[in-house]
Amino acid sequence: MIDTSMSYGRGWLLALVITVTASPAAAQLAQQAFQVVITRAGHDCQGIENTRALGTGSNTDALVAVACAKGGHHVVAIHRDNSVSYMSSCEAFTTGTGLACFEDRSSR
Repeated sequence: MIDTSMSYGRGWLLALVITVTASPAAAQLAQQAFQVVITRAGHDCQGIENTRALGTGSNTDALVAVACAKGGHHVVAIHRDNSVSYMSSCEAFTTGTGLACFEDRSSR
């Protein structure tokens, strides 16, 4: 089950994703973490175009949609200890939950 009400006390990494005024260096670190876990999961992600906080999972992980440059939309989980892991493609996430990763884009 996904809680889309979003709790904002999940950690600094999630705060970077949802805070527009985050320092460029800190935001870049968060995006690099997302890029690394997506790449390690076997997907091409040459850069991050967009992110969107999706809510929290039943295990309290914060879920974030990540759009990679040149295609590829994925969901990553931010855990309580601020570690990041790959969850699924947006297509699989949408199929399983009925929730779209990005409102204005298709969830590939």
